[in-house]
Amino acid sequence: AGLAHTIPISTNFKIFKYFSVTAGTAFAENWVFNTNEKIFNTSTNKVEIVRKNGFDSYRTYNFSSSIGTTIYGTYTFKETNKIQAIRHLIRPSISYGYTPSFERYYDQYQDNSGNYISYSRFENTLLGAPGLGVSNSIGIGIANSLEAKVLDEASKNGGTKKISLLNQFNFSTSYNFTAEKFKLEPISLIGGTTLFDNKLGVNFGARFDPYDLDSNHQRINEFSINNGNGLARMTSSNITLNY
Repeated sequence: AGLAHTIPISTNFKIFKYFSVTAGTAFAENWVFNTNEKIFNTSTNKVEIVRKNGFDSYRTYNFSSSIGTTIYGTYTFKETNKIQAIRHLIRPSISYGYTPSFERYYDQYQDNSGNYISYSRFENTLLGAPGLGVSNSIGIGIANSLEAKVLDEASKNGGTKKISLLNQFNFSTSYNFTAEKFKLEPISLIGGTTLFDNKLGVNFGARFDPYDLDSNHQRINEFSINNGNGLARMTSSNITLNY
């Protein structure tokens, strides 16, 4: 059993007229009524978990902020053209997030090799254990959409209608300052469009790793572009069709 109390605080405002800024923090108070202690049994050479009943609690907090804007671009065709205009909408954004390490809620046990193993007494409880390790990262994202204004063949007065070419075509990644290596996260791509008069939905995605591989195809802490192997390599992709 347990209880979770969360207090989120956030605000948003504009700067220089065109830039939207959001900032927020969240504080959480977590109560549990049982915890788990780990003890290494030297007789059996196994880790034993001792359940302890009684009230215990831990507190966590984090901070986040972001700034973004919207950019419009329109290309106009001749009036006699079936496609009258194409509009490209771009939403670039930069975000920052900080979450401290909550190692004060962690204990240690010693194994038969003399190594000290860290664990949290809140592991496997209803609310889980607080995070271990600082997260201090900047995120970068670019969201795109593309639509066209075309002549409406059903209109008797030469009217137009809007159709979506790309509902979304978004890139995102982040850079973790506190990571010992591989500070730059893989680049994520998601996209989607509709076909056949909005009857067929097409969604796709992919991930691109900016880090290179060694001769054994193991990931190394060197950028591919620095070794002349391109900007990034695709590590996964997917596509979904819905009719």
